[in-house]
Amino acid sequence: MKRTLLVFIILTLISCTNKKSNKPETNTSKNNLIKPIEGEKEAKPTDSIKDNFLKTQKNKNSPIKIISATLLKNQYSNHKDIKLTYKNITKKNIKAIKFEWYCENVFDEPASGQFFFVKGVTRKHTESLLKSRETESKIWEDFSTDANIIIAARAYYVVFSDGTKWQLNSKTTNLQD
Repeated sequence: MKRTLLVFIILTLISCTNKKSNKPETNTSKNNLIKPIEGEKEAKPTDSIKDNFLKTQKNKNSPIKIISATLLKNQYSNHKDIKLTYKNITKKNIKAIKFEWYCENVFDEPASGQFFFVKGVTRKHTESLLKSRETESKIWEDFSTDANIIIAARAYYVVFSDGTKWQLNSKTTNLQD
């Protein structure tokens, strides 16, 4: 008898909590509080990364000028390759360069890269000598499966043959002399 009464009480409590109230539903989730203006593109966290690449004034003192950046279809997989053509615009020889680029897929979203935690941005380097005023091209393979467009490419770190270094956003003087 006690057991039956206990089961009855538990079932009654469960059914009471599952009944809908007559009050209108209010959803206070973040997605319902902030809605984009109709016709306006919703801001994404990756927009700041894209904007960072589009700010060309950051590259104005770069010792490397990107001549072209081209996506290539990989011959043996569905991954994309990238070909960068770049020029040493200084009077110094360059020993090594670190590059980075930002790509998007066909949905205007950051493209997949080699690292799952940084979408859109890929970094590679070269350690071949680039003489003063010389132009060179390099292909990096298998960097993305869905890249459709290269938004921007840039050098972010350069090591000169004399041991000096240049870094993007550093307060070095213009190295074009």
